[in-house]
Amino acid sequence: MTAVVALLRAVNVGSRTVRSAELKAVATSLGHTEVVTYVNSGNLVLVPADGASPDDVAAGLSAAFESQYGFAVPVVARTAAEWELVVRALPFRAEAESDRSHLVVYCWDGVPDVASIRTFDASVYGNETVIWHGRETYAYYPDGIGRSKLTLPVLSKAAGRVGTARNWRTVLALQKLAQERS
Repeated sequence: MTAVVALLRAVNVGSRTVRSAELKAVATSLGHTEVVTYVNSGNLVLVPADGASPDDVAAGLSAAFESQYGFAVPVVARTAAEWELVVRALPFRAEAESDRSHLVVYCWDGVPDVASIRTFDASVYGNETVIWHGRETYAYYPDGIGRSKLTLPVLSKAAGRVGTARNWRTVLALQKLAQERS
């Protein structure tokens, strides 16, 4: 079996606290094995139960978290091989070497609306650079992420999709964890 990277959106934000041990317990209760978490922000790497697809893993985790915690938890999942492609497709190689803390990957629950992203202008929001690539969007925030107006809701609206973001350090850590389980 190949590993799956599962990214939960909006956990441990405000009053929506779910500890890593609880994330792991929910995933394990669904029959997934070799479940590990990475930092306390909704990152799981697991081997899916009964050969479940990444979409099945995402839907199952989302339903289980909503049932257990009473709030919607969108989940985006990729196989280890798909995650490798996310890493390889990075259009910001120089920035990944020199300034990785300002580099973010947005993962969507499907391919963004082509017509909408074609007209999207990141320069309206500041100095950020955005590259749309399949089900991912790569963004470089040279002035920092914290105060940027180019936020997940802005990109989600442009994409017409539900998604979640991870910084480049987390992307690489999840790649390593997925490789160890595949």
